[in-house]
Amino acid sequence: MKKSITLISLLLTLWWTLGSAQMKSDPTGTWGGAMATDAGPGGLEITLKRNASQWNASMKLRLDGRETAPAVRDLKISGADISFTADLDRNLAKFAGKFAGDTLKGTVEAFQGNRKIGGGTFALTFGGQMPPLQQQQPGGGQTADPDFNAKVDLPAYKKNGPRVLFDEAHNNFHTSTGRYKPFADLISSDGYQITPNKEKFSKATLKGHRILVISNAIGAARMNDAAAGNAAFSEAESDAVRDWVRAGGSLLLIADHAPIGSANQSLGKRFEVDMSEMYTVDQQNHDTESGNPGFIVYTRASGRLVDHPITRGRNQSEQVNKVITFTGQSLKGPASSTAFLKLADTAFDAMPGQNTNPASAAGRAQGIAMKFGKGRVIVMGEAGMLSAQVVGPQRMPFGMNRPGIDNRQLALNIMHWLSGVLK
Repeated sequence: MKKSITLISLLLTLWWTLGSAQMKSDPTGTWGGAMATDAGPGGLEITLKRNASQWNASMKLRLDGRETAPAVRDLKISGADISFTADLDRNLAKFAGKFAGDTLKGTVEAFQGNRKIGGGTFALTFGGQMPPLQQQQPGGGQTADPDFNAKVDLPAYKKNGPRVLFDEAHNNFHTSTGRYKPFADLISSDGYQITPNKEKFSKATLKGHRILVISNAIGAARMNDAAAGNAAFSEAESDAVRDWVRAGGSLLLIADHAPIGSANQSLGKRFEVDMSEMYTVDQQNHDTESGNPGFIVYTRASGRLVDHPITRGRNQSEQVNKVITFTGQSLKGPASSTAFLKLADTAFDAMPGQNTNPASAAGRAQGIAMKFGKGRVIVMGEAGMLSAQVVGPQRMPFGMNRPGIDNRQLALNIMHWLSGVLK
């Protein structure tokens, strides 16, 4: 009898233990904990909900000195396995993990276009918390290069230079004091007078300015927010900019890869410019040093750096012979426009992930110039080329500070054409 009771007790204990483990391994709920990545330590929190057989998730991420809440995409849960993706600024992060009782451990990989640029691991517990937010580590992320030489020895304007309105009112990823500070410093040294814009566009806002610069305006406060691809400008604002250009203003509109293209599409269409709203890559004409197919090379010798006042400059010293773009989208302008950064027939547009839905970018461009009424317009499909940044733990030069290219001169020539120095 005693042996029977002991056996029953053991069976009950085993049943209870297995039942408890099964309950803890049910993914529904919040999981939180630490991450260890190439960009430094961080934290991850993911909340899982189930409606019948449909899983939904939300997440928070602490990395590079800030907390974000990127949208969860491509969520899959099968038994003990889980995978999902999230857009993190210019990059795509792929998460894969395995549940074991009240723990969830796995890996994360970061991609820019189709190229892996980093990775790490995460260890979460059910009901756990992320580590406290840490200050951004030196060398991590994407920041303006403090050592960039922005001095122009022979400025185009020694005094009373054109007034430039630099947009900072539309959740711009690039601002005159942030990632685009090197560009702002460069054109200031060339004699242009910059005013940061903090208001919605209107006739009154634009009045008195010669050039309007818009770089990577988005529809939400964060690049990885689900609403980032929403229209960055109201219809009335887009109309105001169009009318101002038609009357003699000059516009530099810079709109990068997804989700930025869709956020700027409505303004682009005012000038008959179509934006692919995707990522543009070229396996045949990219930068071999980085190996990134999104870093597309344009040269005068190839014919894809098209002859135009912008690429010729005022003299031989200002001629642009080689430009690199740093992962953007493709553009198609009207027949009256000039594609001075012309994509090769081997270029294509795609979205990161398993279902890339690639489309040929043949006949499209990443730099377009046109006259519009009494004014002028330049639309760029990539922003990094006119910046000077350092990226990642290795502080890779990214933009005008990259050795062996003419992006710095291209930036000056663009402004010279918009202001009329170049005809």
